[in-house]
Amino acid sequence: MLVSIVINNYNYARYLATAIDSALAQTWHPLEVIVVDDGSTDDSWSVIEGYGERVHAISQANGGQGAAYNAGFAASRGEWVMFLDSDDVLDCGALARMLSIASDDVAKVQGYLRRVDADGRALGGAVPYIAHDGDVRPIAERFRQYGAPPSSGNLYRRSAIAPYLPMHAPDWRRSADTVPGLLSVFHGRVATAPGTIGCYRLHTSTSKRAGLLGNMDGSPGAALAQSERRRVQAAQWGTQCTGIVWPAAQMALPWEWRLRTLSWRLEPGAHARPDDSRRAIWNGLDASLSHWPGYTWTERWAQRLWVGFMLLAPRALVEKLAWSNVSGDLRARLRQLRGGSMA
Repeated sequence: MLVSIVINNYNYARYLATAIDSALAQTWHPLEVIVVDDGSTDDSWSVIEGYGERVHAISQANGGQGAAYNAGFAASRGEWVMFLDSDDVLDCGALARMLSIASDDVAKVQGYLRRVDADGRALGGAVPYIAHDGDVRPIAERFRQYGAPPSSGNLYRRSAIAPYLPMHAPDWRRSADTVPGLLSVFHGRVATAPGTIGCYRLHTSTSKRAGLLGNMDGSPGAALAQSERRRVQAAQWGTQCTGIVWPAAQMALPWEWRLRTLSWRLEPGAHARPDDSRRAIWNGLDASLSHWPGYTWTERWAQRLWVGFMLLAPRALVEKLAWSNVSGDLRARLRQLRGGSMA
């Protein structure tokens, strides 16, 4: 059974060889590795050329992550497909472990990724904090999302994502993993591999200080807007492609309420929710936690206490403690309380 790893790259020459090496080192065979360079202006193409025929190399004008996904998927032949970000790394046995639990009714296999910094040093914890599996459609319908890793932690059955690719690339210059991640679950179950399968690189220290988990957004408000945009657009694309019908009501995610807390406290002039208040945010978080499966009682109350404190604390203290929203160490300690550390 052929597996395709599609590596999408833009100006990540510094990390690209490590990502390609980790793909080629997989113990699973047959395997093809496709590297799409999306108009890089650094030395990325020289790195790719160095691999010769060991990879299928594609060079294209810059069109964003969605365009790279489209090109890589069109060139792929595998029954299973993974989109590996060029700054992330797979463990050598990742595919073999994931495919060992890929029964016939599974549309996607996912795995936890260890958090590392720009130089590969461990930051503690793993993403996602919670991974939902089985039939996750009820969660996906309610939130337009479910507990899942970023792009590099997902292995898709081809038939589960083919209806949605190519995606409309101009809408997906970033966050293109939302499309296969959300819509694949309407074609089968999700299975989660135990332990971790690789590393997710965080290399924007400014974002971490602002309480953001990611490398692109510069403020809580920007991260919120991007989250809402990608979920709405992915849902609309699912309806257009396969007729998926979504419930009218959509709930905000627990982590979005934490971001709304930071945005409301630290960016009052730019906060996009004029009706937000301490009570509204508290009640919204409470409702979201009650419908988001997987948290223990302790984890739910830890989030309530965090939000409650950040709503009431002096602004200067909120600024200093914003980083705690995505602290790997704090999350790892909470996970250890339930006996499920992913460190």
